[in-house]
Amino acid sequence: TQTGRSLQQKFYENRILDRYTSQEPKRVTLRQLVLFGRQLTEDKLIASANYVRSELPVRLAHRISDFQFLPYIAGTNPHLKMVYDLYWRAFDEFRKFPPIKSLDDNRRFCDNVKKNLLEHSQVIPQLGMGVSECADLVSPDEIDRFMNQMLISRISRRTLGEQHLVLSNQFDDDLRAHLGLRPEESFAQLGAAPRGFATQRIGIVRADCSVAQIVHECAQRVAGIYEEAYHLPPGTAPQVIVEGHVDATFMCIPAHFSYIIHELLRNSMSHVIGRFEAHLLDSGDHHQHVSPSSSNDGRSGSPAFPPIRVTICSSHSDIVVRVSDESGGISPDVLPYIWSFTHPLKAKRLNNFHAIHRMEARIDEVDSVSPLVSFGFGLPMSRVYAKYWGGDVNVHSLPGYGVDAYVQLPRLGNVVENISVRRQHQQNSSS
Repeated sequence: TQTGRSLQQKFYENRILDRYTSQEPKRVTLRQLVLFGRQLTEDKLIASANYVRSELPVRLAHRISDFQFLPYIAGTNPHLKMVYDLYWRAFDEFRKFPPIKSLDDNRRFCDNVKKNLLEHSQVIPQLGMGVSECADLVSPDEIDRFMNQMLISRISRRTLGEQHLVLSNQFDDDLRAHLGLRPEESFAQLGAAPRGFATQRIGIVRADCSVAQIVHECAQRVAGIYEEAYHLPPGTAPQVIVEGHVDATFMCIPAHFSYIIHELLRNSMSHVIGRFEAHLLDSGDHHQHVSPSSSNDGRSGSPAFPPIRVTICSSHSDIVVRVSDESGGISPDVLPYIWSFTHPLKAKRLNNFHAIHRMEARIDEVDSVSPLVSFGFGLPMSRVYAKYWGGDVNVHSLPGYGVDAYVQLPRLGNVVENISVRRQHQQNSSS
């Protein structure tokens, strides 16, 4: 009897799911998000809410379907099953949420989006643990394809949700100021905005993001992390020299671009310090003799570490950033697998996710895990962020010398989200 009920339930759920997987996601560009956010009226805000309300279950349905096409042994993994259950619960909530017709409706919808974003901060660690435990049970190509689709779809849903949340908060803040309400006064008075009221905010997108500023901010943050981890005096981590088109700007979501740059600088700095710290220890010249460089080229004052050079190149349509270091290069045994989630070397690192409970793939996350603990996750996740907006991340190893990492991203914000659906994947797999 129980089996019969389970089969009936599964049949019912798949009938519901099929109605959504038959729909294509309505993809957007950064430029569309910016243009929509300008002159934001109540009607536009409610339209944004209904777009997100209808779009999230479609995108969730395609990823739920991906779980169902995993080999049975992977589907029984408790960590992957937890993610599946989180996705199904969110899918069910959003598909049942009634149409938004007022600002009050929108605030209730935003509360639901916030709750789901918080719950889904468990997804990356759970996926990491699940994949590490399935690495020997499922083909590497299948798991990598699954992980890339899961992560890029996750970014897309969070982008839509966070964009709408920020627009809603900015709208309410500006409306409160427009009406002269004090912070403690209830929003119940804001049932509708005055006729003609609009805000000039554009949410989480920056239309003129400074590449060099992001690089400098990330460099400062990464240097502080490794000076603390290696017990180096302040200011003695490898210097990051920024050159090229240092005035370049582009349209982006700063949180996404910062993550990519932060991870590339972390990789460079950790390996440069690791390589030359060993030399210092062998020679007996340790931390107290490390002196920061004072020159522009990073070599005056006998610094302990060679500099990391970041070159910015800007064209009409693209931004390219090169991160060059003297870390000694990547081992030939490791290089073919740096983008993989399932190679045995990566699976061991992904197992470190057991030490954390939440991760949102942001640079400002604080956790009890040492920065010297590797998850084998940052580099492939950086490429996922870049590919989401039509860009890429590539790495070239110079054996015995160092590594050059390249980030290419569209500059004008006119590239549509790069998200896939299951039907396309199946067609590609069978062709």
